[in-house]
Amino acid sequence: MAAPLTADLRTLVARRVGLKKRVAVLGSDPSLARLIEANGCAVLVDPASLDELTSFAPEVVVAFDGFALGDGGAAFRALAAAGGDAALVFSFANASSAASLLGALTGASPTPAFAEREVRRWLASAGYEVSSRDVVVTAHRTSGLSADTEAALRQLLEQVNPDAAADRLLLTAKRGAAATAPDKTEGLVSVVVSSSDAEPLLAGTLSSLVNQHRRPLELLVAATLAPAALDRLLEKPRARSGVTVVALPCTSTDWAARTNLGLAAAQGQYVAFAEAGELFSPTHLSSLVKRLEDATAAWALGASTLAGAPSEPRPPSFSLATWLRHGWVNRAEWLLDTARLGPFPLSFAEGVSAAEAVFFARLALLFAPTLGGGAPGVERLVQATVDVPALLDAMKGRPLRALTTLEALLREPPPPALSAVVRERLADVDPRARQAFDRTWAMVERVKAAWSDARRAAEQDRGDEEP
Repeated sequence: MAAPLTADLRTLVARRVGLKKRVAVLGSDPSLARLIEANGCAVLVDPASLDELTSFAPEVVVAFDGFALGDGGAAFRALAAAGGDAALVFSFANASSAASLLGALTGASPTPAFAEREVRRWLASAGYEVSSRDVVVTAHRTSGLSADTEAALRQLLEQVNPDAAADRLLLTAKRGAAATAPDKTEGLVSVVVSSSDAEPLLAGTLSSLVNQHRRPLELLVAATLAPAALDRLLEKPRARSGVTVVALPCTSTDWAARTNLGLAAAQGQYVAFAEAGELFSPTHLSSLVKRLEDATAAWALGASTLAGAPSEPRPPSFSLATWLRHGWVNRAEWLLDTARLGPFPLSFAEGVSAAEAVFFARLALLFAPTLGGGAPGVERLVQATVDVPALLDAMKGRPLRALTTLEALLREPPPPALSAVVRERLADVDPRARQAFDRTWAMVERVKAAWSDARRAAEQDRGDEEP
């Protein structure tokens, strides 16, 4: 063992071992051995050789960090050969924990630690299948930094990777065919489509998606439609070349829950989103992928327009405050590159009215997007709005930390146009007054344009008359 065990970790290990079993503990900790014996177990502590372990015929083997030092894969394969069908309880220090990373930043000597992905790969190579996972948080040890700075760094690390909060991990594994999640498919675009039982809206969205120029394409359709109706609706998309369709029937009326279901199943390097009723131009996905390929950003932002209404112009540079103020947070405009987002959690807060804005804000504060140019690529049915007080309230439990430049933080937003201010005030008073203003303002703009054209024509005539 790399470090003395805490009482909480001993209790957790004993609970995972269970009752009345033959248990081999690969290490020497008398308190842990007594705790396991109290469960009615026969315990072999720190066997001198693999032969002794084999003779004991354990039902459970308990191991810690020191066991995997050196060649971890070889160690687990040797254990599998000697331990037979014994289950394995393995606890190790988390290499991506905030404590480990802060220690490295401040120059502390590193302690043995492993990445969970690496440990799972070792287990799979030895024929183990992970059946449970526990997170262990140990007593806080100061890094030597100021408390405020340390707290801010911890929050930032946990936003990028939620497992940074775990000081140790405990995996329980059983012998059998390892069930590991496949890696993301490079170049594949996965579109997570959320839908209620409105068949015509979903049909229109799917039609616009299968006409995308981008291939290969994966459509994950999470809908509350009856399975038979959903399969009927997916017949044509499944027949298209280069398109893989996954049906995910569900009962939730929450779009966030449906979208999370699709996210968990998505296999693409790139991930996009859609809600039934939204229509996509044929080049929408290909243009956003091209933007990411030409840049170093982790996600790309396009633009959308409300059905039957002109699109609102957007500034050439990204400002989170501006995007939130205008409600430009619709997920149909996003394309995420999961390879560049690393362990950033891809999930929406279910049952929260500001879920889309919360995800958008978390993403934008850590990863600057690249903006797509040209005409809007998405047509929506509903105007998006952001309830900023609801957004702030949703983030009280876990405040956000920004990873951005000083210039971006100090950049003043452009002053709002007078017409926009008047329209907003009139909308609060009476929608009919705003409509009347819109008509009057449109007439004024036409008069101004006609006057400008007449002035240019007059200047051109005077220039033609001069010798």
